[in-house]
Amino acid sequence: MDLATMLQTAPGQWGVYAQNLVSGQEVRWQEHAVFPSASTIKVPILVELLRRVEEEHLSLDRCLVMRREDQVGGSGVLVDLTPGTRWRLRDLATLMITVSDNTATNLLIDYLGVEAVNQTLRRLGLHDTYLVRRLERLPVAEGPGNRTTAADLGHLMRLVATGRCISQAVSDYVVRLLTRCQGPLLIAPASSRPRFRGEPPAIRVAHKTGSLVDARHDVGIVYRVGRAPYVAAILSQGAPDEVLRRVALRVGRWVAHQMG
Repeated sequence: MDLATMLQTAPGQWGVYAQNLVSGQEVRWQEHAVFPSASTIKVPILVELLRRVEEEHLSLDRCLVMRREDQVGGSGVLVDLTPGTRWRLRDLATLMITVSDNTATNLLIDYLGVEAVNQTLRRLGLHDTYLVRRLERLPVAEGPGNRTTAADLGHLMRLVATGRCISQAVSDYVVRLLTRCQGPLLIAPASSRPRFRGEPPAIRVAHKTGSLVDARHDVGIVYRVGRAPYVAAILSQGAPDEVLRRVALRVGRWVAHQMG
């Protein structure tokens, strides 16, 4: 079954982009369709933070105070910790990516500024991705929210994978955190276990997931032993989460086969 047949009959709406980083072979399906970004917007926030470290000599050891009003629910752990505590920027960034902490994200958004993140997005060539506001719990603010496309996220991952996301050092830092993402892997088959002690896994994935009540995303870079790496973005919305996740796993396996 080809991708068009799979997604034309699947519940919900889908946006898919993938590219083999050696051959240049691409997979595209509604890659410019706009979706709510969910937690994938946390990658551009990380990039803007690291840009300031690289270009403005910001220290990642700078601390921010987490107030009670900063704490929001959803994913993460800071919502359950003591207000008034101080957190280093490096720790907030790690929490934002690895466990997708919404409170850490909002602290960074307030510190960096919405417009600064969007300016960096335009600089990198992402023209359909926007950070509009902080991540809030219900009631949801009216008007358009944070948004993105599979094409934009695929382009961002390509810049990261090739060391062109601000700099090689920034790109390497982003990859290091994305490999520790604890969200469900959808853009590739689960990493196979090594056959021998000390042997690297056949697949290593640097990725960021995102989800809302009726949306499920995964975007990242897939590194494969003995084969070319590829970038992929799978975005979906408009159906129950368990349905979207099941279809996304099928799409991820199909993409991996095509990229092979």
